[in-house]
Amino acid sequence: MARGRYLAPASVYIENGRIKSVTPEPPPALPGGTVRVQAAGAVLVPGLIDAHAWAAPAPGLEADYFYLMGLAHGVTGYRVLNVRTSWGVSQRERSISGDILAPRLWTSGRGINQGASPDRWLFDATDPSVAIGEVRRQIDAQVNWVAGYDALTPDIYKAIVGATKGSGVRVSGQPGASSMNDLAAAGVASIETLAYPLKPRNGTAADAWLAAAARDLAALQTRLVRGRMTLVPMMAAAMATAFPEEVTQDPALALLPEARRAELKAALGKLPAAAVAKAKRAWISQAAFLKRFVNARGRVAAGTGFELGGYPVPGVGLHRELAALVRAGLPPIEAIRAATSTAADLVGAKPAVVRFTPGTDANFIVVSGDPLKTIEDLASITHVIRAGEVFDPKVLLAKAKQARGK
Repeated sequence: MARGRYLAPASVYIENGRIKSVTPEPPPALPGGTVRVQAAGAVLVPGLIDAHAWAAPAPGLEADYFYLMGLAHGVTGYRVLNVRTSWGVSQRERSISGDILAPRLWTSGRGINQGASPDRWLFDATDPSVAIGEVRRQIDAQVNWVAGYDALTPDIYKAIVGATKGSGVRVSGQPGASSMNDLAAAGVASIETLAYPLKPRNGTAADAWLAAAARDLAALQTRLVRGRMTLVPMMAAAMATAFPEEVTQDPALALLPEARRAELKAALGKLPAAAVAKAKRAWISQAAFLKRFVNARGRVAAGTGFELGGYPVPGVGLHRELAALVRAGLPPIEAIRAATSTAADLVGAKPAVVRFTPGTDANFIVVSGDPLKTIEDLASITHVIRAGEVFDPKVLLAKAKQARGK
């Protein structure tokens, strides 16, 4: 598909992990042992990219679970934020070489926050100079991203962005002690979630949205568009507090370990009705902002953010995010772009990664249905092609369940 329409049917020939030719008919002669995939009537879609994934060992979950869940649901690329620096870089290289069965990884090092309990996954930046030191260590370790989190103040974000200048490493920021407006002023490359649009944290994110004036939100939109900021709104994750009754009925929860599933449902069941009502109104306000932002040619990349609240479920969660973007008012093609071309541009992939042209890495999915009309059809995947290798999503899902444990 291109420019919101389908291209003519074609035969895609893959050799050594790359697309060798795209022709109306199959090549007249093929080498022995060639794997043939009959996909008449199906749609080929570039592999999806989760622009805010969590894919690292966690209590009850191994990294392989996250990798297999992603691939089983057509996610051939992960931007992984907040992992132990050396481990993350090593996993990235192994994903490129094929040493591990995983989506292609782009990774940050330890998440940088203020007041954090220092461990393998988080670094406590007590002031700008300390933050700069950690940024330089991560750059030396050859990370792709520096991930800032919600307790960092604007001066620290400015210091972090300044420390990455000329390195090719980009900075992501999460609103909290710094608003979306502050993050834009600091020059981060992506803003994770839509919390606290105009002012630093004072009350809940829902309070901040409900108190925001339309004129100020319009000015923020203009600033974000002109600055070519990429928003990673994580609207599906926000639905946990805004629409908990829907989330508890999500069949994908069965793909989580039992203990995590029970913990999530219990937490959602304890949300006060008043808080849910407020979160729902805020979600609707965020959706309206997002729709206006995209209509103004703002950049949106699809991300899930499982580590932030335990929802949505890895892999399938990206489809939940795309459905949430459409629910927010985006056309299906814009949601698909958020997980393909815009996400690829954000992570730094070559533009050809989302094109079916000779020489391109063969990462795509075979889909039945009409995802340009019904976004849910994008999840009707019959085959996943990762680096030229053909996988059955059902087999991948079975392996993911084994890696998950109980």
